[in-house]
Amino acid sequence: MLRKLVLLIFIVVGASIGIFLIPELIGLFNFNVPEIVSNPYVDGAVGIIVFFLLFYWLVDRVVEWIIKGEKRLLNISLIDLISATFGMIIGLMIASMISLIFNFMGFPFLKNTVPIILAVVLGYLGFQVGIQKRGEILNLLPERFQSSKRKSLEFPKLLDTSAIIDGRILSIVKCGFLDGTIVVPQGVLDELQLIADSTDGIKRDKGQRGLDILNALQDTGYAVKIVPGSKSIKEVDQLLVAMAKDMNASVITTDFNLNKVCQVQGIQVLNVNDLSEAIKPVVAQGDKMLLNVTKSGKEEDQGVGYMEDGTMVVVEHGKKYINKQIKVEVQSILQTSSGRIIFTKKVND
Repeated sequence: MLRKLVLLIFIVVGASIGIFLIPELIGLFNFNVPEIVSNPYVDGAVGIIVFFLLFYWLVDRVVEWIIKGEKRLLNISLIDLISATFGMIIGLMIASMISLIFNFMGFPFLKNTVPIILAVVLGYLGFQVGIQKRGEILNLLPERFQSSKRKSLEFPKLLDTSAIIDGRILSIVKCGFLDGTIVVPQGVLDELQLIADSTDGIKRDKGQRGLDILNALQDTGYAVKIVPGSKSIKEVDQLLVAMAKDMNASVITTDFNLNKVCQVQGIQVLNVNDLSEAIKPVVAQGDKMLLNVTKSGKEEDQGVGYMEDGTMVVVEHGKKYINKQIKVEVQSILQTSSGRIIFTKKVND
């Protein structure tokens, strides 16, 4: 079907060239042509034949180019495509306005050639700017048209080497605590590869673990993208800071120094260590506290109370202390998907 469409385009182009060009050539060289063949139909047929003789070999290549272009377009997100098209339209509008100026000039070269050059150059630049500035373009839309997909593109997360090697990022992603796209610069991937190839056994294990974690992240189905970054910036921390500023992105890390640099630069940092500290248990084994026993537990002779944040506290042999406040000592903590349960026993005041 596509090949037939290309052939149809070739026929239209050949006929158009014949209809418009052959009369000009006849007039230019003063050929005596019989009146019976001097008509647009004959000119069009001759143009088709000549065009096919010269360019028929291009048909299959044009088909291949169209297929490749189609695949590339299908790999581009709809948001990127709309933004790029919007940018290209702006570029072509600017080219048209500038071309009006040259139309008033008497030079044929300026009137006929420069507008074409401007249209190609500004159209291409507008296309590229539209892709790079899609977030700002989407900000122009009313809020009701801004989908969750836009938010995921608007708030990318740059992943540092230290956070990948740490490994906890995998559990965080699986639990759904992150939104947006996780972006891994090529510099981070190169650094992981360098560590994995190290002659030091400990470094080599860390690098291989980091590569395994990265593969596991991609297998989760979460949006993880590997991007080229900047070839002019070799140092990974500098690369992350520069990309975070350019993309308006956050940085996920466990590196204390990178954390401080990002804060100074006004870049949001998602430190895995800070998250771990924030969600650690409010009590630990051996801690003592006062507890109001409010009801009996599931097991025989158990008493149950609750902390201020709603955490269930089970008291061994605490059934007889229902409706009383007693001092208990933490024995163990059980963390489940439904919450945390603390097991305790009564201690003397």
